[in-house]
Amino acid sequence: MQFKCQFYRFAFADISKDTKLMSLKNLINEAHKVIPKISCESFKKNPEKYLIIDVREKTEIIETGNIPNAINIPRGLIEMKLSPAEDDGLNADTPIVVYCGGGSRAALAGKTLKDIGFTNIQNLEGGYRGWKEFTS
Repeated sequence: MQFKCQFYRFAFADISKDTKLMSLKNLINEAHKVIPKISCESFKKNPEKYLIIDVREKTEIIETGNIPNAINIPRGLIEMKLSPAEDDGLNADTPIVVYCGGGSRAALAGKTLKDIGFTNIQNLEGGYRGWKEFTS
């Protein structure tokens, strides 16, 4: 009996680990499907048109810099800091560009924004690394 319990615990531990990895990958893929990308070239033509949100952690910004006029709202706090409400000056169709280091966290943040009611969200293609490369 003790052997069976240990075996099942071991087997379930491996299954749940694989499931978590697949779930994250699936979440990111789904977010990329519903949040369109904007190229660095298109974004650079008229950046003042957008509310620009850097969803990276503060330490990443300190180490690498950020896009001018971007506000920092880490991905884990985005739904607590923003909501589409006329009295805040943000309505549902406010044009928003989200970015992170490479694009995955921004896609997830963009999907969260869409889920809470924003309708005009784009993910900066390549994230901050893509932006730095484009502007160099």
